[in-house]
Amino acid sequence: MKNLLLNGGTGLTGKFTAWKILVPVVVIAVFLNSVFVISPSEEAGTRWLGGTPMTTAPLTTGMHFKVPFFENVDRIQTSRSVYTLNALDVYTNDNQKVTIDLSIIYQIPSAAVMNLLYHVGRAGNFDIDGTILPVVRDRALAAFAQYNTLTISDQRAQITLQMRKDVSEALQRLFGVDTIDVQLTGIHYSPVFDQSIEEAVRAKNLAVQAENTVAQKKFEGQQKTVTASAEAQASVERATGEAQSTVLQADAQAKAIATVGNALKTNPDYVHFYGMQRWNGILPQVVGSGSIPMIDLKSGDAGK
Repeated sequence: MKNLLLNGGTGLTGKFTAWKILVPVVVIAVFLNSVFVISPSEEAGTRWLGGTPMTTAPLTTGMHFKVPFFENVDRIQTSRSVYTLNALDVYTNDNQKVTIDLSIIYQIPSAAVMNLLYHVGRAGNFDIDGTILPVVRDRALAAFAQYNTLTISDQRAQITLQMRKDVSEALQRLFGVDTIDVQLTGIHYSPVFDQSIEEAVRAKNLAVQAENTVAQKKFEGQQKTVTASAEAQASVERATGEAQSTVLQADAQAKAIATVGNALKTNPDYVHFYGMQRWNGILPQVVGSGSIPMIDLKSGDAGK
């Protein structure tokens, strides 16, 4: 009997010790599961067993309580978020494919929290990016479809403004999301288009070079024409001067001859004076057999 009492006491003591450990653990687990904290960058809602929403307004920053193990908390970021969309293919109005990179900065206001958590996509914040993506893609396609591929670079700022306006209006109207900014971070043309641009630039450069060559040849021709005209004018003026000089020289000689002739007529002794001027220092040769000697003036000229 004594052994039985001792064995029974030991069993009760062991069970009591187990309860002493189990109860605090359960209490702590229940407490931890009934309390949750919302950070300043998010808001939340709760659902009963993952189904029916239990909150009608979003829960904001601070500590909140829920039914442990039966109520689930769904959180959504309400601070500014950046959504990056890379390698999006769009088409221009001349049917050229262009690949672009976009960056969207948006913010979910409190008024849109419950709608996005429980009325758009799956319950919770799982489909936020998937919700935004189709809208952004559609507005980007619509914006680029208004422009020609060759004008995209020049109209980049205008295209960005158009996308920002369209995306902002669509996200606000459909989901109540505020769009802070839309940035066109990259534009990538197709290899075929890049090659055609390079060929066009090369052809343009060759055309400009040809025009420059033509202009240079034209200028050289004009220079030659001007030079030839100047040389011709100079030749004419030189010939005119030589002709005038010849005329003046002939007039002078004629006047000199006339003067000499008149002198001979008026003064017969001028012949002797003229002969003395023309004498070269050689004794005169007598020509003829008459009594009057004749001076050979040609021989004197030859002696010079």
